[in-house]
Amino acid sequence: MSERQSFSVEIRRLWPSDMEAFRDHLLRLDPRSRHERFGGGMSDDFLVHYAENCFGQGDLLYGAFVDGRMCGAAELRSNKAIWSEQAPFDRQIHAEAAFSVETEYRRRGIGEKLFKRIQRAATNHGVETIEIICLPDNVGMQRLAQKFKTHFTFEENSLTGRLTARRPTPFSLVREASGDMLDFGASVFDAQVRALGASQEKGA
Repeated sequence: MSERQSFSVEIRRLWPSDMEAFRDHLLRLDPRSRHERFGGGMSDDFLVHYAENCFGQGDLLYGAFVDGRMCGAAELRSNKAIWSEQAPFDRQIHAEAAFSVETEYRRRGIGEKLFKRIQRAATNHGVETIEIICLPDNVGMQRLAQKFKTHFTFEENSLTGRLTARRPTPFSLVREASGDMLDFGASVFDAQVRALGASQEKGA
């Protein structure tokens, strides 16, 4: 059995209780990964501040977990989308997506799993067009996005990819809502485990 076949990853929605895990994931990104994700070599202080402000009303995040550790993340951001579990009546909404995967976990299908989850979320939350902005030298992101029929155009020293989300169905809406409930429970549990581990380390 190959490494890719035996590799187990959990993709779930992130909640404010996951902020520390998301922050730690960003801090583990090497300089090249930070450059590809943010368009520059961002400092640790910048990443900490960024993570602390990523769970607002217009933010929807998903994490990729291996053995309980977040090794990848996907963000879908829009000031107009409805991230609560409501029927997406408005189909004129645009959202921007961004992805990050730690170097040692690349080439294992994690980016593709995150992309599929973002695409599904967009479908069920009223987003019609998803935009992905990346640097011209970020070939990995371009190849991943093109698997989903994303069309890239060159705009102001960067590439902007656009793809259209599918229309929701009653089944997809129910699946999204139930999945979010399960993910919320998992988020609370993981936060409690992290807090317990931190407490034990301080007492040691």
